[in-house]
Amino acid sequence: MQLTTHQDLQYQIAHKIKAIRKQKKLTQKMMASKSDVPLSTYARIEQLGEGSLKDFTKILIALDRADELGKILKVSDISPMEAYERLKAKS
Repeated sequence: MQLTTHQDLQYQIAHKIKAIRKQKKLTQKMMASKSDVPLSTYARIEQLGEGSLKDFTKILIALDRADELGKILKVSDISPMEAYERLKAKS
């Protein structure tokens, strides 16, 4: 699937959060409480994909999905020192 705009990505994130919540048989109210995000904010995130990064990360943690964000943020499997040593060896 190709996401071409930020709205497309927001919609997909909102849809995924809602699907995971329903799979876990949680209400929006339960998720808002579990993630420590106001219910109105949680509902907006789920409906429109709009909210703060802070609230989004709280929701991922509450859904036991924070590791997925970690995969996106991971740049390399090697340490900076290893990368340096490899570059040094090539010179």
